[in-house]
Amino acid sequence: MLDFYRDIIEKIISIVAFFILAAGIVEMPKELDYERPKRQNPAEEISVKEISPSAPLSAIARKEKAKTPAPKFSAPKTQTPSVFSPIEPAPEKTIPAAPAISPIELNQKARQTIVNIICSTESRGLLQPITGSGVIVSPKGIILTNAHIGQYFLLENEPAADYLNCLIRAGDIAELAYDAKLLFIPGAWVEKNAKAIIQQEPKGTGENDYAFLLINKSFGPSDFMSSEPNFDFNDLPDNLSALLASYPAGFLGGISVSKNLGLASTFAPIKSLYTFSKTEPLGLDLFSLGGNIVAQGGSSGGGVFDARDGKLIGLIVTSTEGTTTSSRELNAITMPHVGRSFEKYAGRDLAEFLNSPESFPAVFPEAEFNRLKQLLIEQLI
Repeated sequence: MLDFYRDIIEKIISIVAFFILAAGIVEMPKELDYERPKRQNPAEEISVKEISPSAPLSAIARKEKAKTPAPKFSAPKTQTPSVFSPIEPAPEKTIPAAPAISPIELNQKARQTIVNIICSTESRGLLQPITGSGVIVSPKGIILTNAHIGQYFLLENEPAADYLNCLIRAGDIAELAYDAKLLFIPGAWVEKNAKAIIQQEPKGTGENDYAFLLINKSFGPSDFMSSEPNFDFNDLPDNLSALLASYPAGFLGGISVSKNLGLASTFAPIKSLYTFSKTEPLGLDLFSLGGNIVAQGGSSGGGVFDARDGKLIGLIVTSTEGTTTSSRELNAITMPHVGRSFEKYAGRDLAEFLNSPESFPAVFPEAEFNRLKQLLIEQLI
């Protein structure tokens, strides 16, 4: 009899439990609320020392991972948004596409496009000898370098014949390879920086700091490799790997520079992005590369190549101060900045110009050459 009642009680308990669950009396865990992490503000300003050129730059904040593909840059003083949206579902993971060029092949090809530019004077004076780097950017023999190097070509044979002599060297150990003449230099840069030519440690931001040379004589084989510039981008992925190549000479003496100057190359991630613009639209004008072996004097004018496809994306231009290369911040102006500046001051599309250097008198007439030369001569008198 007891077993009979026990069975009835167990069935009643089971039926009651079923209705409790069906009625939703048991509480489910609450949904959690998520917030986007706050976007870091870029530094208010940085100083840069020229590898040579230091002055404040307007930093571009990295864009947040948003749905819209267009990058959005903000000036340093832009406030961090105070309202955050819920995190969107993570996209499906994709396998990155393999680079179009291997690191070994990129290193080999890039190094063949780098040259050393060395200028020396016959006598000691206000004008000091310099050594820098450049990148061949056209099969027609056009070299891209910095304006603070290219300006010396304005002064060849001034104030007297053979007073200043500039030559182009190439190779793993720099050897005499070419002679060249100035093809173009932005007048705006010379006007602003003419006084710096006699300074021991000139300063600058890197804005408009570029010049073009044209090879007009070869001291060996006349053929040479050229890089492919990329003028069409306004954003770069976080920590994009890039190859840097130049002739660093910061720790060498005069004899070593003239006889044993070596070509150096290394991979480094692109870090911060910057703009020189103060109004919309903001262009990507400069990026930093951290400290590395090429963060030395003599690397100015060296190339920065995209590790994905091997194209030239930047020109080494400035560095912050530091007792070691690893403690410095190396900076490079972008090829789009060079393209925009060239179109502004020369009135020509740069990509087209590189294919027809014979038209250079139209963009850099003799009168302009002489005007800029006179600005520099006035600093030497």
